[in-house]
Parts: sequence; structure tokens; C-alpha cells
Amino acid sequence: MRYLMATPFVLLMVNASFSQTTSCLEILPNPNLSSPAFQEFDRFVEVLGVLQFYAEPGVSDAQLLHAASIGAELLDNNEDGLIDDVELGEQLANVNATMPLFLAENSPAEQAMMDNFDDTFCVHAVLYSDEIAPDSPLDWFAEASLEEILHTINGCGHTELYPSMFALWPAGASQLAQAMDLARGGQFLGIPGSYPDEAWFHYTDVTCDYECQAIEYLYWALATNMGVLNSPEICDAIAEEWELCSPELLASVDLMMYSIITNPLNKLPQQAPDGVYCPVVSVSETAIQ
Repeated sequence: MRYLMATPFVLLMVNASFSQTTSCLEILPNPNLSSPAFQEFDRFVEVLGVLQFYAEPGVSDAQLLHAASIGAELLDNNEDGLIDDVELGEQLANVNATMPLFLAENSPAEQAMMDNFDDTFCVHAVLYSDEIAPDSPLDWFAEASLEEILHTINGCGHTELYPSMFALWPAGASQLAQAMDLARGGQFLGIPGSYPDEAWFHYTDVTCDYECQAIEYLYWALATNMGVLNSPEICDAIAEEWELCSPELLASVDLMMYSIITNPLNKLPQQAPDGVYCPVVSVSETAIQ
């Protein structure tokens, strides 16, 4: 088992002027070059032992660290060096949850991965270099890291580990599916010609089936609760798909989903990441192994 559970990441405070301005994650050479699916990547970061980030040549180190740090912050939301949900960590490690960072669409790394995709690893979303903006953390117009990494953690982890709560399919009616049916104004297995007036989630992409819609809905709710969509410009840009861009609106309108994502038993991230992950644990708080 490769996930961290008992021993926190330790950074000793040796200078009182230390400030958290960079990520304490290590970039390593690609350890999987012999795999046809991974042969075109050159660098690798493993986050908390449970989520793997692979970067294609041309993706900068800053972009790799930025994306991996967001993944770390989502899994260790209080940044104490320990994954918040140990069972989720086990699930992600067991399925080899992977976040590929491609230089561009149809790049050599993307072609190699798609041509050799199998069930030995789980990819639920991808990122392209022009979607990763280390200088603009969580800028919705410049950045897709938060969305795509949440899709990966949710799709490879929560939906399989906790099906009664997060299963994406309509059969069995998980709490997530029930909440989405309310948000869309009914259960639509396909894309309706129009959504009811009372709907606040109205995705119209005909290529996005029910399960795809559910993973998108989970992202919108989590991002809204984190406060990263709460600006007039973003509200206007996303209104065609999602109407609740402030935490207050989410709490007052989507009561069921708000209850799901804020229930501490579900251990979902509440704080927005900033792309900097460097947990500091004092010696007095940590048993030296």
C-alpha cells in the first residue's frame, strides 16, 4: 500500500521568516516508461501516495507542481500532511488514479495513452497545458485544474467507494442522483428539449449522458461551496448551465446537495485550494519515526 496514513509529511520550521510560497512536492522522472500508455510522459508527481500526475514534455514544472498541489490540497484540505479520508486514499491507490497533463489535444502522450488504455489505471479527466495557469490560481476563465482534478478524485474514488451516496447512474438513486434530479427539475435520462423553469442546473451538451451530468453537478456544487465562482463575471459566464454561484445561494436553494457536501462524515473538501501545498507540522505535534 502506497498511501500515507500514520506519519505526516514533516517540514521543520528552521526560520521564523519562512512563508508558504511554494509547493513541497517532488518532481521525479517518469517511473513507468516501459508502459505503452505512459511512455510519452517525462515527469511524475505522486500526491500523498494515492494520486499520480504525469506530465508530457512541454508542460512546465510550474504547471505540474501547480496541478499536483491542487490535488494534494483537495485530498488534505486542512494541509496537515495527512489525507483526510483514508478509505478514499485506499480506493484511489487501488485503482491507480491518474491525472495526465498533456501538452495539447492529440499530442503524442494523449495518443499513446488513448491507444493503450486499460483497466490497470483510472483516468476520469485530463488537463492540457493551456488549462493550467500557475500565476492565476482558481481563475475560472484561465484554469481548469480544480474542475478536472475534482472529476478524477470523485470519479475514481467517491463514486465507486460510496455508491449509496455518490453513484452516478440513475438506477439505485444515490443521494447525489436524487439531488441532481431535483436540481434539473426532474429525472432526465437524456438531454431534454428544455428544462423546467424551476431547474437551476441545466446542462445541454447532448454528448454528456446522465453519469457525465452527475459528475459535472458534483463539481459545480463543490466549487460553489468553496466560493470560487462567486463573482458577477463568472456568474454571467456559467448561468446557462449553473445558476447558484455563491455559497449562500447553494445553501438556500439546493438544500439536499448542500447537506451532502457539507456533512463532515462525507469528508469532502470545504476550502478552496490555491495551488501551493507545503504542510507544516511542528516537531512537538509529530512523533519522529
